Amino acid sequence: MSDELNEKRREKIENFKIEFKDDFGDEFDNTDNISSNTTEPVEEPEDFSIDLQSGREIGDNSDDYISDDLSSYSDNPLEPAGGQLNKHELRAAKRLDKKRRRMKAKKNRVIFRTVWLTMIVFVSIMIGQYVMVGVNDMLAVGREEEKNVEINIPENATLDQVADILSENGLIENKTFFKLYASITKSADGFEKGTYEVQTNKDYEAIINKLQTVENRTDVVNIRFREGISILEMADLLEKNNVCSADKFLEKCNSDEFDDDFEFLKGIDNESDRYYKLDGYLFPDTYDFYVGENPYSVVYKFLSNYNDKLYHTKIRFVQGEKKSTVAKKAEELGMSMEDVITLASLIQAEAANEDDMYVISSILHNRLDTLPNDGINEFGEGGFKNLQLDSTVYYPYKTANQVPAALRKNYASRYDTYKIEGLPSGPICNPGLDAIEAAVNPDDTDYYYFCHKAADGELGAVPYYAKSEQEHLENRAEAGLL
Repeated sequence: MSDELNEKRREKIENFKIEFKDDFGDEFDNTDNISSNTTEPVEEPEDFSIDLQSGREIGDNSDDYISDDLSSYSDNPLEPAGGQLNKHELRAAKRLDKKRRRMKAKKNRVIFRTVWLTMIVFVSIMIGQYVMVGVNDMLAVGREEEKNVEINIPENATLDQVADILSENGLIENKTFFKLYASITKSADGFEKGTYEVQTNKDYEAIINKLQTVENRTDVVNIRFREGISILEMADLLEKNNVCSADKFLEKCNSDEFDDDFEFLKGIDNESDRYYKLDGYLFPDTYDFYVGENPYSVVYKFLSNYNDKLYHTKIRFVQGEKKSTVAKKAEELGMSMEDVITLASLIQAEAANEDDMYVISSILHNRLDTLPNDGINEFGEGGFKNLQLDSTVYYPYKTANQVPAALRKNYASRYDTYKIEGLPSGPICNPGLDAIEAAVNPDDTDYYYFCHKAADGELGAVPYYAKSEQEHLENRAEAGLL
């Protein structure tokens, strides 16, 4: 019985052929590898066989199992016609299976690499096209038509907002590429609020430079501030021209924010006695402002002009005399610049014309010179400690009608020179350069009084001057003031 089984087993091995057919239709014939090494009968225990389904030996001692490695190939069962293989047969089958898997993995890698390369080429083409389109937009290629487009940039505009505005107005085509360019060039911040005119054929760099330079704004307001304008009139004029809020402007004019930048402001030591700290230092001139400009910037322009005109501009005060600045001239006279500007504001408010300024300056100087003598002049007349100027009665308002109705009945200004001695605590308006020059270069007179006949048609106001009170009364009568 045993010989018979061995014979059958040998025939089975010699004739055994396993066919593998993978997913791509290839077949492998490995019969030779198995049969060539099995010319002699294999010594095996009697009645030894293996169940391929369970990996278990079948025979007298069948309680042990073959290695679990067999189960890992259960997806491709290696079961011949006889249904049972010995160990050598299974090892051969396992080698063939591994070879098949290696071949399949190799083919899969080729397919994977082909697909991956195709994807890389495709993505590269897409990226190349995107970059080409973006670069063309960045360089304004294709936007040859040159026309101006007006755009408005809001305050604290973000890069997204700017890109949207530019795209909506046809100044750029690729918002994403524009934002990428601005980020790479560190230009994402710094866009200035305002209205700009931008040409449609400008590249990204030119557009960004345009929008980040405040001088390129077109929403410019040109305002002339006449000599002698009050700080309240200035605030009203700025608000009416949409430059800034009147309240915000006045708030800045009472702040200390500018002291570190302008040395002359450090000389003001009586802020609590003043209505507006900077009144008198806002040099009247013609200025360019922007719609919605920061009040700080507005005030800074006034102060900067004042500083330049009085501390750095040299003029000739007397024919033949060496040129000098107003500040230097005041120092020679022993006057503080605070007193010079306050006196100049009174001259500006009272004088009828430029020539009148120099005479009125002499009269005010003459009166102030009597203060050490209890207000008595060289003619024996007194009462000159009070300058008695109508322009100071309602300050910071110019007339009684300008005083708020709720205050008008009992209003009393702290600057009223009919009640206070000497100069008021500060300027009552913003004087021009002529009045300031007159303040430090008065005519040489012995007048102590002045009055004016009101202007009549094309005839301006007519000034009258007097040395004594009696002459002054006669002048007032002639001027129609009595």
